[in-house]
Amino acid sequence: MKRILRSIFLALPVLLGTEAWAQYAPDWYQGDLSKKGTHIVVLDEKLDKEATLRLIESVGGPEMVADWQKYAKQRGWGIGLTSGGYTLAVAGFCYGGVYLLAGIVGTIFAAIGGQAAVDKLWADLGPQVSIGGTAMVTGLVTGTTGVVLLVRGNRKMKGIVSECDAAGLPPVPKPAEGPGLTFGPTPSGIGLALRF
Repeated sequence: MKRILRSIFLALPVLLGTEAWAQYAPDWYQGDLSKKGTHIVVLDEKLDKEATLRLIESVGGPEMVADWQKYAKQRGWGIGLTSGGYTLAVAGFCYGGVYLLAGIVGTIFAAIGGQAAVDKLWADLGPQVSIGGTAMVTGLVTGTTGVVLLVRGNRKMKGIVSECDAAGLPPVPKPAEGPGLTFGPTPSGIGLALRF
């Protein structure tokens, strides 16, 4: 027991790597901003929506905030149209494909009954195949439109993040959390940071 306590005591400074850096640590460095979804990430910490908008406003004013919100909405529409459109395309392919396959197999067996039987079979199945084909084409067009909106919205939002990052301004300060001990990145590596 004594040996275990001694090894823990000796290893404790190495394992913890504590450092009191509270007011001396910079908020962030230029080049540390990125985008995750519709939020800005600073030093691997995702800002909430309000902090993201305040940071954007501090760099580019209300116009840039309006652009960010417009492109975020465009990105959301892109996600919805992509998922809905391609789901419709797959459903149309399955629906039309089943009737098309039934028509092909039915044609083979209806050929025994003559041309009139084949014509009657395709008169019954033809509209179903057309419905499936129309749904598939509509879904593909909708899904592709969604991809274009998604890519354009993401690209424009990344451009805004790049502008904010190039400005080199510190982010809007977070509300005071009070004293405490946190584990995470510190200026000298990873370890415990004492906030006071």
